[in-house]
Amino acid sequence: MEFLVVLTLSKPYGSGFRQATIIRTVTAGPGSTREGLLSWAIDQAGPELQGSNVMFFSAEPNALPASLKVVKG
Repeated sequence: MEFLVVLTLSKPYGSGFRQATIIRTVTAGPGSTREGLLSWAIDQAGPELQGSNVMFFSAEPNALPASLKVVKG
């Protein structure tokens, strides 16, 4: 199943903070977990953001329901 993963990290850096937001789609296999998706997303941030605080995390199915109607305005 394909998921949209959004992760925002923040880490103290000098007199301020280093922050990054990662937005990716990922196909998760059977038996995958949200924790697994979080760990995967943190790894995508690279070594300079390891040990950061997680400010936001979301992993939602990327497909919309078939019954959803698109309203044109």
